[in-house]
Amino acid sequence: MSPEERILAVFEKKPKDRIPWNIRHECWYFTNKAKGTLKPVYAKMGLSDVCKELGASWRCYSGYYVENAFKVRFDGEVDVKVRRDGREVTTIIETPKGALRTVSLRDRLGLSSRRIEYPVKSLEDFKPLEYMLERVKVEFDHEAYMRLRNMVKGNGIVSYFFPRTPLQALFINYMGITRTIKFLFRHREKVEGLMECIEAHNDKFYEAVAQTPIKILNLGENIDSRITSPKLFMRYCLPRYQERSSYLHKRGKFLHIHIDGHVKPLLPILKETGLDGVEALTPKPAGDFTLENLKKHLGDEMVILDGIPYTLFLKSVRIEALERFVRRITSMFPENLVLGISDELPPPADELRVRRVSEILEEEV
Repeated sequence: MSPEERILAVFEKKPKDRIPWNIRHECWYFTNKAKGTLKPVYAKMGLSDVCKELGASWRCYSGYYVENAFKVRFDGEVDVKVRRDGREVTTIIETPKGALRTVSLRDRLGLSSRRIEYPVKSLEDFKPLEYMLERVKVEFDHEAYMRLRNMVKGNGIVSYFFPRTPLQALFINYMGITRTIKFLFRHREKVEGLMECIEAHNDKFYEAVAQTPIKILNLGENIDSRITSPKLFMRYCLPRYQERSSYLHKRGKFLHIHIDGHVKPLLPILKETGLDGVEALTPKPAGDFTLENLKKHLGDEMVILDGIPYTLFLKSVRIEALERFVRRITSMFPENLVLGISDELPPPADELRVRRVSEILEEEV
C-alpha cells in the first residue's frame, strides 16, 4: 500500500498492511535551513524527499509553508495595506464601516509570528470585521492543488486547515484570549452575533472544499482546556463540530480537529463531536494525560493522528524512551492510529529518530 492508501484505510476502517507513519516536519526543515544547521544531504532535497529518506510520509497542509490551493478575495470595498518595520508587520484593513489594525512580531528568522495587537479592541470594531467577513469570496485552485500533490510525490497526503471555528477565531485571530472572555461576560449577545458572522464566513470555505478531491480535512483550532474549558467547549465548539461533521460526511469527506494543549478534562466529550479523528493530542510528559486516558475515552472509534510527544525526539532524551513509547502506542491503538509527532518535529530534534520510528514499525509488520 502507498502511504496515502494506508492513511485512508485508517479513516475508512479498512485493512492495511501497517500503521501509517505521517509527520509534519516543515518547521524543523526551514528553521535549520535558515540557521545553516540543516545537514547538506537534506538541504538538496525537497520536503517529501526528506520524509522518504527518513522512512516517513508527509502530511502536507495547503498554505502551511507551501502554496495555498484556496484563493481568497473580497467582493466589496475592502482595502488591505501591509507595512513592515523591522520584525514588526502592521496590517490595516479599511472598510466603509471603519478600519482594523493588526500588529504582528516576526521571529528573528522570519518564519513565524505572533500577534502583539489584535484587530478587535472595542464593540465598534465589530462593524468593519463583519463587513469584511461578509464580503469574502473563496475559490479552489485545482492547478495549485495538483502542484501540491506533485510536491508530495505520493509519499503522504495533501490536506487543508479550515478557518477556525468562531470561539477559537476570536481567541487567536481577532480579539485575544483575555478580551474575548471579558466581552463574553459583558456583551454576550453581541459577541455571539459576531460568532454567527464568523460561522457564515466559514460556510464559504466548507462549500468550496466540499467540491474538491481532498478527502481528509482538519478543522484547525488549537484547543487547550486551560483556555477552552469544558463549559466553553460544550457551548460554543461542540455544536459547530457536529454541524460540520454532518455536512462534510454527506460529501464523502473525513474530518478531524487539532488539539495540542492540555486536554484531559475534554477527553470524555470528544466522541460527541461527530468528528472522525483528533490530531496532535499530546500525552505526558508534554501534555496532561496518559495513553490509558486516551484508550478509555476514545477507544478504537476515533482516529488518533500523531501521538508521540515531540519531546521524545530531542537529543537530551534517551532514545530508549522513544522506542518504548512507540511500541506502547502502536500496541494499544493498532487499528485507529495514524502515527505522527504531536504535533511537529521540533527544530532542535535528532531527525534520525524519525528513521528509528520507521524501523520499529517495519519490525512489527
